[in-house]
Amino acid sequence: MQNWRALLENDQLRIEQKRGRTFVGWKEGKIYFPPTYKYSTNSDRYSGDDMHPKEKRRTPAWCDRILWYGEGLHQLSYVRGESRFSDHRPVYGIFWAEVESPHGKLKKSMSCSGSRIEVDELLPYSGGYTELNFF
Repeated sequence: MQNWRALLENDQLRIEQKRGRTFVGWKEGKIYFPPTYKYSTNSDRYSGDDMHPKEKRRTPAWCDRILWYGEGLHQLSYVRGESRFSDHRPVYGIFWAEVESPHGKLKKSMSCSGSRIEVDELLPYSGGYTELNFF
């Protein structure tokens, strides 16, 4: 039914974090994208949507996450990619990090990545999910 808000409110990771049972002190950015799991192979259809024989029905979920721990980290972006190579959709995060050295705080900014990411992959999903405020 694509009621992502209700699904996210019952997200097991968030519930367990709020209860202090797992990843205590770890942070995660706000989720403004649809669930990342479980897709039928090479499609945009969640597994079980059409109930093919032999296909196990699964509730879509946010199984692909970025959590961080520590001070001086600020998440600038948290988005979902649309690669169809797996039953998962990848997630990407961009962070600003404050780094200390023996000579004081570094003021120089630098970014580095071993992979190429297109700019449209860094923008929130254009289907209207960006207007939802889950938490």
